[in-house]
Amino acid sequence: MLLKKLIDFPCSHENAVGFSEEIINQTALSFPDSYNNCTALTTLAVAMKKAMNFPFCLLPFCNTVEAEALGGKINLGDGRIGPRVKEHVRANVEDLLQTPPINFNEGRIHQVLLACSLLKERGEKVALEICGPYTILNCLLDIALLFKAWRKDPQVAEDVLGLISNNLLSYLESACAAGADIISYADPAGSLKILGPRYAEKTALLFTVPFLQKARDITAGKCLIHLCPKTTMILTGLDLVQIGNIAIPKHLSYPEAALSVIGEADIIGQACLKEDSLVGNGTLKAIRFK
Repeated sequence: MLLKKLIDFPCSHENAVGFSEEIINQTALSFPDSYNNCTALTTLAVAMKKAMNFPFCLLPFCNTVEAEALGGKINLGDGRIGPRVKEHVRANVEDLLQTPPINFNEGRIHQVLLACSLLKERGEKVALEICGPYTILNCLLDIALLFKAWRKDPQVAEDVLGLISNNLLSYLESACAAGADIISYADPAGSLKILGPRYAEKTALLFTVPFLQKARDITAGKCLIHLCPKTTMILTGLDLVQIGNIAIPKHLSYPEAALSVIGEADIIGQACLKEDSLVGNGTLKAIRFK
């Protein structure tokens, strides 16, 4: 059975939230105000790039931006501790389905997109991190309510995941317009370890594959989609994608290699984008749908 092929990817960066004392002192920015200010976000992004020795700037420093834009209540923290959910704002799935679409011209998500544009104007490369459905939903309601409703009526899950997909695709369009070079997709709350094989497969078929196919159509030729390897391993384990090799210059770090294949590959995801180890064999693996 295909399910027997599913294995989880060990991640060493999933709890890396908040800024170091060095970054906070160096930038002299105030928190939580800086999370809602595009100029402060650009300053933080450049400082993080230098500290991590990355070839690009990363935004937005947390996994809560999309949920907040969908009405979630977020505790932004003091900089040392990253933004996190304050309380669930949806009492049930039916309430969740009444959520209006994200307005990308207001709130913190607007400031993130403005920061992306400002960084591009300065000549920086930008990687924008976006979250998958369970990470977003976990900030909005007790996620157990979704699975309870899913068991009773599969259409409910399809409607909820469709709501998330539509908003994320709009976010991708806005990010491309803002000049993002890489869209990095991860769903920490939707890992194989958390979902289990059955719901990991259901999610891949119902959400991940159709979402990424539509996302690829939006980003093709404009920017690269990077998948968290946890997602990649679910898709490969279920035999839903093919892997092809793309030649790259030798002795590049993985982030440098990702930048080098923009325009040649639509989707990659063999390692964590925050992993700076060298890609030693002169090839990068592109992900293609069957």
